[in-house]
Amino acid sequence: MFSMEYRLGASRVDEHGLLRCSGMVDLMQDCSGFQLDTEQELNAYFAEHGLGMYLASRQVDIHRMPAYGEQLTLKTWIFACNRFYGRRNTLILDQKGELCAASWCTGVFVELATARGTRVPQSLLDQVRLEPAFEMPYLPHKLTPPEASAPWEQLAVRTVDRSMIDRYHHVNNARYFDLGEEALPADYAFDRVRISYKTPAKHGEQICPRRLVTEEGCWVVLCDNKGSTYAQLFYDCL
Repeated sequence: MFSMEYRLGASRVDEHGLLRCSGMVDLMQDCSGFQLDTEQELNAYFAEHGLGMYLASRQVDIHRMPAYGEQLTLKTWIFACNRFYGRRNTLILDQKGELCAASWCTGVFVELATARGTRVPQSLLDQVRLEPAFEMPYLPHKLTPPEASAPWEQLAVRTVDRSMIDRYHHVNNARYFDLGEEALPADYAFDRVRISYKTPAKHGEQICPRRLVTEEGCWVVLCDNKGSTYAQLFYDCL
């Protein structure tokens, strides 16, 4: 298990002084990235063969949004891994050790030059430390939005700017949470969000959000201007 401490500052809180959902994901991916940095053999193999890991899905269960100034502890570990993908838990705890948020996600191994999935040697994965999965609901990582015949609402088109781009030269996974929240109805309440990533969006491309509110929750689908999907999000309650 890898852990890091963080005092919640102004850069990641919203207008109410609470941690933004995207800020929560920023912290989770930072913690996860630092944990991966400790896997020296895996990183050396990635660097030699031009490989990386793309996030395929994430579920975030929010028990309480921390407020500005709170001291937080993040913990992360890998609980499953095969030659194609890995799965991890990441937790955010407050100063009392009480759970603020729990997440599980799937990352796939890819060739960075082509963005295509690839396999890594089992002998390499045998060196990766696995720990038991955190006890939480594990909902399907594949999302299936209602059919297009449903009354979807088309929202304002966004153009990908440079502030959204990460070191893999496409939109950072946490920025889709920004785009998703912007697409929600005003003051829409949720404490669970699930996302499925499809095709990475790149600088200058257009993102066309559409929204559907149902009794179960709110769907947000982020597409290009031809209808191909970048990401799908579903917001509901625990």
